[in-house]
Order: sequence, then C-alpha cells, then structure tokens
Amino acid sequence: MTLAVLTFMFTLSTVLVSYWALVLRPETRMAAQVRARLRVKAAAPAGSLVKRGGFDLSGDAASWYRRRVVGPVAVLMERAGLRLNPARLVIGTALGAVATFCVCLAAQAAAPPALVVAVMTPLVPYFYLRAAANRRMAALEGAFPEAIDLMARALRSGHALTASLGMIAEEMTEPVRSEFRLLYEQQNYGLPVPQVLKAFALRMPLPDVRLFVTAVLTQRDTGGNLAEILDNLASVTRDRFRIRRQLRVLTAQGRMTGWILAMFPLGLACVLWLVNPSHMRAFLADPMGVRMLQIAVVLQIAGTLMIRRIVSVEY
Repeated sequence: MTLAVLTFMFTLSTVLVSYWALVLRPETRMAAQVRARLRVKAAAPAGSLVKRGGFDLSGDAASWYRRRVVGPVAVLMERAGLRLNPARLVIGTALGAVATFCVCLAAQAAAPPALVVAVMTPLVPYFYLRAAANRRMAALEGAFPEAIDLMARALRSGHALTASLGMIAEEMTEPVRSEFRLLYEQQNYGLPVPQVLKAFALRMPLPDVRLFVTAVLTQRDTGGNLAEILDNLASVTRDRFRIRRQLRVLTAQGRMTGWILAMFPLGLACVLWLVNPSHMRAFLADPMGVRMLQIAVVLQIAGTLMIRRIVSVEY
C-alpha cells in the first residue's frame, strides 16, 4: 500500500511539473516578452527585435501539445456543443489514468495489466466526446433541410441573407439554433460573411453544410436566385436521407450478422467459464491454448472489420 501511494505521488508530481514546464512556463514567458515589447516599442529602433533561431525545447513542445493534443479535443468539444476547457480535460484525463494505474497496483494487480487499463482510461472520455459530437452532427444534419427552407422563404419575402440567419437562430431547434446564432452574431460583430461561412463549414464538416456554404459563396460572387438554389439544395438533402434509410434497410441483415459473429465467441467463452471453469483454466494455462486464443482474437477482429467494411456503403 505504501509503495502504491508513493508511486501515485511521484507520478502526480511528474505530471504537474511537466505541465508547468511545457505549458505554463512558456506561456508566462511569452506574455512577459509581449508586455516588454509593448513598453519599449516607442523607443526601440527599427530592426532591434530580431527573431532568434534555434530549437526552443519548451516552446516547441508546448506548441506541439496545443496543436496535436489540445487542438483535436477542442474540435471534438466544439462539435459536441460542450463548453469546457480542453486543456483541463486533457490534464484531468492524464491524472485519471495515473490514478487508475495506482488503484490497480493497490489492488494487487500485476504491472502490465494495470498499465494496459491505465492506457485505456483516456479512451473513455474520447469515445464519449466522439459519440456526443456524432449525435449532435446527426441532429444538425437532420434538421438542416428545414433550416434551408426557412432561409429560402425569408429571402423570397424580401429579407436579407443576414436577417434570414437571425430568423433561423430564433425559430429552429437545437443544434441548428445555436450554430446559426453563432453565424448571425459573428457577422453582426463585423466579421465578413464569407469568413463566417467558411468557419461554419470547418466547424461542422457535413456534406450538406459544405454544399450550403459553397452555394451561398458562389451566389455572392456570380449572382443568381439564392432562394431557388436553396430549394434545390433542400431537395437534394432530403433525397440523401431517403437513400440513407433505404441503405440501412438493405444492410440490416449484414449488420446484424456482424454483431452476432462478433459477440458470439465472447458469449460462448463466458458460458463455458460458468459451466466448466476448470476446463477454461486448463485451456488458458496451456501455452498452445494461449497461442490459439491470440490467433482467434486477431482473426475475430479482422473478420469484424471486413464485415463492417462490406456493409458500409458510401453515398
């Protein structure tokens, strides 16, 4: 127990010191440099601020951390509609992995299984964020044709494009309401409409959203009847939904077969363990049995991926 506590304290200290050295310290130093330059910018001669070359370990590591670790988490949280600090979530997940490892060691578990469980711990919030983002994007995609129809009707009644964005932000349901409210507020605060629409397409990488942004930007450059274009876009979107439902019906048997073939070996192993545990222990104690189990797991994963690939139809 004392060893587990010492291991936990050492790992926690290492994580906190690394976070201070790689994130907080470079940001504080950069802020101090900016303040110093702002204080002396009137007296400094031209060319006195020369960019130094070389490799800054802490600065480059912090930049990589923000770009490769915090950045994808922030994108997932934005798509999921969560208002949390991505850096704190990453640090909390790392501390949770360390705590899980220490708890496994305290429970008299071996080091390799404890390490595997600790490494898998950050996958829980990641898959939760990914599932929440997929649900929100699916809800946005389902309500997007109604939003386009509302915009087309507003344009026909004489409203401007920006006013139609405000109408969608007021009358549609979530998540369309929040996304179009953000569009309306951004352009209302002075951002150019093309920049706002491109940011919307990057934030929500859906085919319908990209078609909508492309249609609006093309109409602003070349002219034309935007209401008619939006009506055609809404019709195409509804046809895509109809085709998607037909594909799900046609591939239902294959998807069910994949689930059965993927879960049947695990269920059979659990039943055999309950019925005859000595037989399963003898199987796992034999090196040949362990090797056969490893081969079966690899083949099972490969077969599941192949079935998933077969029943996944792009449209």
